[in-house]
Amino acid sequence: MPYPLELEFFNSFVIKGPGQEFHVEESRMKGGFNEQSVDIGVRAWITDPEFTTVNRPNAIIYSGIYNSRTRTNNLNQFPVDKDITKAVDIQYGSIQHLFAEDTNLNIFQEEKVHRALIDKDAIYTAEGGRLTASAEAVIGEIISYGGNYGIGKNPESFAYFAGRKYFTDKPKGLVLRLSRDGVTEISNYGMRSFFRDNLSQSDVIQGSWDMYNQYYVISATGTSSSFTVSFDETSNGWTSFWDFVTDEGSQSLDAQTYSFKAGQIWKHYASTVFSNFYGVQYDAYVDTVMNSDPSRSKNILGINYEGTNTWDCINITTDTDSAYSVDKFDPVNQDLIISAFKRIDGKYFSYIVNSTPVQPNEVSFGEELSGIKGFWLNSRMRTQDSSKKQELFAVNGLVTINEY
Repeated sequence: MPYPLELEFFNSFVIKGPGQEFHVEESRMKGGFNEQSVDIGVRAWITDPEFTTVNRPNAIIYSGIYNSRTRTNNLNQFPVDKDITKAVDIQYGSIQHLFAEDTNLNIFQEEKVHRALIDKDAIYTAEGGRLTASAEAVIGEIISYGGNYGIGKNPESFAYFAGRKYFTDKPKGLVLRLSRDGVTEISNYGMRSFFRDNLSQSDVIQGSWDMYNQYYVISATGTSSSFTVSFDETSNGWTSFWDFVTDEGSQSLDAQTYSFKAGQIWKHYASTVFSNFYGVQYDAYVDTVMNSDPSRSKNILGINYEGTNTWDCINITTDTDSAYSVDKFDPVNQDLIISAFKRIDGKYFSYIVNSTPVQPNEVSFGEELSGIKGFWLNSRMRTQDSSKKQELFAVNGLVTINEY
């Protein structure tokens, strides 16, 4: 039979035994101030017989801390009384990559990029302005960057250096840079059509920062397209195509660059032999495009360049015809050949020579000199000397303007 019991302590029980008296503070039993009864409250350890796995590809969750120095490992703790989950809009796809930078967490979805505040949150003024203040929340408000750009399903394309984040958006055929001014389409710097046509054909898109040359390097591999290109911040453009392709990634350490191929690690720029990758020797090429006064037809008589004497021009192409060097000359299909370069007044000159009777769209200036017509001129310069760095300062076409 219950009976009233006056206690000296709030929310506690007195348990008496032979010669002993215990004051037990209420912990699991739920009682209120001045209430006359208590109960056991919610059973936190109850099981759910109908539990299922919930897949939330657009959400992130954080656990307790891990600190090896203090032997603290709370990675298995997810306290439900804390605000430990954050979600982004599922319509932009799943979260593919997370990157912590200073006090921000960059979140890369398939079609959107956000940043989340770390250990701080945004407070709004009466006018709707945003102020940032410290908060107990580990992950604060999620703020989206402008534009519907994402990292697709190629998080391996991500690279970081000096506050700039680089990545690709394969579905849109774009290469992007995230910096203080937001997201920029760096694929537009002279390479828009190339990436539009080739990124979609790539299965793996490895991105890395080349610390040695200060380049962002993309090495893409696929069944029908494989390539490696580099972006230079100094010139703000895509400066080089490379002969090597790695589908296992590359990294920089202490101003040195390493890549991985067939399970082996290779150190770049470590040899005095240039244009040699993974034990294979390549020629070096420089492609030029000349299109001055584009609305006027021109007679292209040849080409000249400034640089070391190891270069030759292996082909010239216009909108009407092509000329090839002697070692590429095919007498069956081609009749215009590029003669060997001769040094004149510090420059190297080469002329287009016709080996057959003059054809339509060709220009004849005697028996030893010919030319081709066209509005624009593409040329490929090549060097086969890999013993040292070869210099090529300028390439110019020998052009006269048609007056009709």
